[in-house]
Amino acid sequence: MSDTTLLPLPDKMELVHDRDAMIIRHTWFSIKAILLIPFALFWNGFMVVWMYKALSDGIWVMAAFGSIHALVGIGLIYFCIACFLNKTDVSIDPNYLTVRHYPVPWMGNQKIRVHEIKQLYTKEHITRNKNSTSVSYRVYAILNNLKEKKLISNLDTLSQGKYIEREIEAVLGLEDIQVAGEVR
Repeated sequence: MSDTTLLPLPDKMELVHDRDAMIIRHTWFSIKAILLIPFALFWNGFMVVWMYKALSDGIWVMAAFGSIHALVGIGLIYFCIACFLNKTDVSIDPNYLTVRHYPVPWMGNQKIRVHEIKQLYTKEHITRNKNSTSVSYRVYAILNNLKEKKLISNLDTLSQGKYIEREIEAVLGLEDIQVAGEVR
């Protein structure tokens, strides 16, 4: 028996209909992006000073060591830009379920034939470090071969994951079946 509880549209999401496709659009922007900017600026400013000093003094070992950290800083700036600009579209048409991150290129774009999808579910993802614990949510598909495929990650709330799961199941006519590890 499928669950018929009404799920309102969660924050940072919109539902779009385009020709024969339904698109669930999730915006990445969050307060975390704003909080990350001062750290990214400090890190990269420090690395500019570090590299300038190393190169101007001809200390090549110091410059080589700093280049690894400079790459981390560049990645951090790239991540900040993506957090401000990016959206993820989960599109369902008669043939494919497509996940696309844009406009800043990002990993995780994929296309799955809808007839290969057996079930969808939402999983909680907990990240711990010595100072804090953070929780995010991921939506997975179980394919006909019983392999698990992550569709979307880094969702802020359970309601975002459940909304995506339930909308796709409704379009594909899938009954909501409990999956081990699923957040209920």
